[in-house]
Amino acid sequence: MITIEKAIDPQTGERFSCVFDTETCLPVEPIQRYLNYCRKRQLAANTVITYACRLLDFWHWLEYKSLNWQNVGLNELADFVNWYLLGGEVEVISEEVREVVSKRSPRTVNQAVTAIQGMYEFHAVEGRIDEKKFTKLAHGWGKRGGFLRGIVKSSPERRKRIKVKEPKVFPGCLTDEQVVQLANACYTYRDRLIVMLLRETGVRRGELLGLHLVDVADFDSRGRIKIVRRDDNPNGATAKGTEREIPVLHNREEIQETFQAYLLEEYPPEAEQQGHGMLFVNLDGKYTGKPMTSARLNDLFYQLRDRTGIKAHPHLFRHTFATRMLQAGYMDQYVQQLLGHKSIATTKDIYSHVLDEMSLDAYLAREEEE
Repeated sequence: MITIEKAIDPQTGERFSCVFDTETCLPVEPIQRYLNYCRKRQLAANTVITYACRLLDFWHWLEYKSLNWQNVGLNELADFVNWYLLGGEVEVISEEVREVVSKRSPRTVNQAVTAIQGMYEFHAVEGRIDEKKFTKLAHGWGKRGGFLRGIVKSSPERRKRIKVKEPKVFPGCLTDEQVVQLANACYTYRDRLIVMLLRETGVRRGELLGLHLVDVADFDSRGRIKIVRRDDNPNGATAKGTEREIPVLHNREEIQETFQAYLLEEYPPEAEQQGHGMLFVNLDGKYTGKPMTSARLNDLFYQLRDRTGIKAHPHLFRHTFATRMLQAGYMDQYVQQLLGHKSIATTKDIYSHVLDEMSLDAYLAREEEE
């Protein structure tokens, strides 16, 4: 039986996920080598765990089909995708029926495909599988289309061969009035600062909870916070995106006042004694002074929902921040940098609804002028 266990690196003391074969009492080497590579690349811990879960499912399918992982081809990968989407209960089904009986979302299936193709690419580079066979498995070669066809003499673009179409769903965003309501419903300066920083910086929850006092040392003078990747935060918080400096462009003075009030009036001496240097900490109870955890952050928004009736979560503030920035006319490349997206394609894909709407508005404005 293959399971995911928590292991500890004897050299660093770091905890990590290990895909473990209980019969041999050894890690599943092809998967574990790739996961170790992902950790060295400093992928977010949650991303590595997700890859581990998806590759575990893939390995179960290989055992179910009695296949050697080194002999998987394009047809086998397509079979896995169909099997995985349907929860492992149906082998072959039409595209129309598949959408109705699917047990997993297209996003989950595409995560699995990404993890599988990443693993095969890694082992191809390492020389454990044939590189030509991998290229056929993972990627196709598409010709440039549109007005570039026949003009640009560059090599064809490499594209993923297998991908399940994901329906585009607008994640939504908060109104300015709702943000004010949430901020006013906070009982402490700390909680109010959290709401305000989420709205005005668009940081992820791991980036927020991973802030150290040194990261906000320039906030009073320059109105900027730094996002730094660390693997040893005592609350397990990690920064997923690129390291960056984010300016607070709006409501800066109000946020600075809340920031100062939190540090001067609420920040507990126990936090200073513990020496972890984290910004957001527990203010009362037996865990006073310890870094705030993701579970505690969730509790805060459950409480705010009960007080205001507004269902909000940290990532909704991120969507709100990006949407408002784009609507205000900031360039998508600049918004990409603030959000910490490694690729502009990610920003354009997530916020295509805003960009499309802006393009239409600009077109209509030109039509009216003419």
